[in-house]
Amino acid sequence: MKLQPASKKELTFIAKGTVICTLVMLAVFLVLSVTGVYPFSWRVPLAAAGGCAVAVANFYLLCLTVQSAAGMDDQKALKAKVQASYNGRLLMQGLWCLVSYLAPCFNVAAGVIPLLFPNILIYLRQAAGKNKT
Repeated sequence: MKLQPASKKELTFIAKGTVICTLVMLAVFLVLSVTGVYPFSWRVPLAAAGGCAVAVANFYLLCLTVQSAAGMDDQKALKAKVQASYNGRLLMQGLWCLVSYLAPCFNVAAGVIPLLFPNILIYLRQAAGKNKT
């Protein structure tokens, strides 16, 4: 399914914002490493890239679900579709958290924090008055 222009615009905003927030997070990790508070290794950017990818993929799947559900007339089927999508996306994020915790090649903090960035970006844009309710 092809994304509609409005969905593509929102996805672009979330993707760019999540990447920028992830880079800022990596800079904070680096500063903490220089000051000796938290060790920085190759595990940090690897986990951050994975977390960023999962966060953007989650929003992409949300856009697809909303777009396909918008044309449905049956309220029961619509609710079931949206609920199944939510459960699947939540499972995807939970599995990523588990993998970033269990796999020694990932830093768990750097892997999980980017999952919060899309929500933060939406809240900040809402606070700035740029989202229409």
